Amino acid sequence: MSTPSLVLGTAGHIDHGKSTLVKALTGTDPDRLAEEKERGITIELGFAQLELPSGRTMGVVDVPGHERFVRQMVAGATGIDVVLLVVAADDGIMPQTREHLAIIDLLGIPRGVVAITKADLAEPDWLELVEGEVAGLLRGTSIDGAPIVPVSARSGAGLPELLATLDEVAAEAESRQSNLPLRLPVDRVFTIAGAGTVVTGTLWSGTAKRDDQVELMPSGKRGRIRSVQMHGKPAEKAVAGNRVALNIAGLDTDEISRGDIVAEPGTLTVTDRFDARITYLSSEEKPFETGARVHVHHGTREVLGRVLLMGAEQLQPGESSLAQLRLEEPLSPRYDDRFIIRSYSPMWTIGGGVVLDALPPRRTTLKPHERELLDALLGHDLSGAALGLLASRALPMTSAQVAAALGVPRAQVADDLNRAKLERLSVGGDTYYLTRDAQEHLLAEIEGELLAFHEANPKATGLGIAALRDRVDRRLEPKVFDVLLGLAIEVGNVVLAGGEARHPKAASTALAAEGEASEKLAALLKAQGLAPGTTAELAAEAGVDPGLARKVLGKLAAEGALLRLGPDLHFDATAVAKAREQIVGYLKEHGTILAKDARDLTGTSRKYLLPLLEYFDAQGITKRDGDTRTLGKAG
Repeated sequence: MSTPSLVLGTAGHIDHGKSTLVKALTGTDPDRLAEEKERGITIELGFAQLELPSGRTMGVVDVPGHERFVRQMVAGATGIDVVLLVVAADDGIMPQTREHLAIIDLLGIPRGVVAITKADLAEPDWLELVEGEVAGLLRGTSIDGAPIVPVSARSGAGLPELLATLDEVAAEAESRQSNLPLRLPVDRVFTIAGAGTVVTGTLWSGTAKRDDQVELMPSGKRGRIRSVQMHGKPAEKAVAGNRVALNIAGLDTDEISRGDIVAEPGTLTVTDRFDARITYLSSEEKPFETGARVHVHHGTREVLGRVLLMGAEQLQPGESSLAQLRLEEPLSPRYDDRFIIRSYSPMWTIGGGVVLDALPPRRTTLKPHERELLDALLGHDLSGAALGLLASRALPMTSAQVAAALGVPRAQVADDLNRAKLERLSVGGDTYYLTRDAQEHLLAEIEGELLAFHEANPKATGLGIAALRDRVDRRLEPKVFDVLLGLAIEVGNVVLAGGEARHPKAASTALAAEGEASEKLAALLKAQGLAPGTTAELAAEAGVDPGLARKVLGKLAAEGALLRLGPDLHFDATAVAKAREQIVGYLKEHGTILAKDARDLTGTSRKYLLPLLEYFDAQGITKRDGDTRTLGKAG
């Protein structure tokens, strides 16, 4: 018997005969719990093994059909390669049939077979009608065109045809890649006397074998695989696509919960947010509003979170969008994972999507390089995604770190990184890659932070290296920061002495530089009047370091030489006083003024005028009433 490498999952409405069909096909009753036997309903996921005519074997996950058990259905469907959708001939399509098919489609399960059960209870004409309705229901879904086979588990009619059809579909399905790192979402955890802690689940990726070290996510606790079972039988190792039980040493049952992931150490990250492309089901009646609170189902875990749409305030039924999901509890997703979202209350399936960036910054407005990263991830362009990740993170990363962030084998990105026009840092035998912009930015930050420190601490001899790293970017590994510091020393921006870093000009020239910058920036702002440049533009034109420019502008504002109306908006105080005088004079003569009149009067643009008018309102110089302003008490 060959080793199963694919998982077959059942789906469909309650009482349509899924478990009965699985028993007829495999000889195994998946209703394993006493409560299930008593109630006649599959509550938890049932498991069996199916041998096909070709000799191929498949692990079978029999999932519940009742609506209240959709959580377990999602958990099972996430690990399915081929789905067996069951529709009873006497009932036809039911509400849960539609919901399960929506979940199948959202999870992107690419292969399927439909079994029309209880075919012996239906007349030929009725059976043909049900088959036609099912074929129509499948259109546009991930299993569009799936073969439809009438069958009777009671009489055995159609079972050989169903097995042959499953064999054909299984031959076309792609098995899960075993060259990816180990990942097993836990669906059960229990203790066996004399053995200890045991977890079960469908092995999503990688290989599990005796004595392998494992990491439990999201807790990060470590353990060791003591023994392996596949489909209830001892095995030397288990490969992706199998139903697996792992006896784990070093972890107690109270340290593991359903929804945790057993993984190869260091291959998954814990996150409270991820970027994704979501799809809102076309069956919904109302638009989906950004910020809506939802239940997020990923693997065997369910958490609450909010969906923040990117570039849109709402989605109409059937629409898709990039979004960031903010989670109330941590998850450990990987790029290209599928997930389901259900409404907060009452709960029903409203959509789902695919994970793109598993550890993004908190934002919904995308910079160009961030959108390029998500587009590359969405298009499975690993080369573009690897480069986009470096640009987005703006940090040095090894090829292994880039691969781990993308959830792919290192070999799939290493060659692309080596061929790309990137800066390289040799760190303890490892090569770290970063973009030229990122390297220049980090070196500028090192110099800027040192200058800022000296200006704030003129009597200090220098700053500790660890403290300087924290000021530049705490995400930098210490050994990587040491190499960057070496580059800064080479270009003459840093001196190391006595374990401290200092700028070559140190504090003796800092005040002089600040005074010179102050004169230049004040003169520029005076010349620009009511149309000032941004801080970056002012710094560039004055030939001043941006960090120093920000500090000098802050001091000038505190002294009253200029008016600061935002982190990037500074007006010369004299120009503001003149504008005030013009507007007050106009109001004394005319009584009211519109924004366009004030714009013409002062000779500036709306971009600069509106912040000024709002400032005058706040100061009581003017008083706003709709689009009109009158003279305020301080005018």
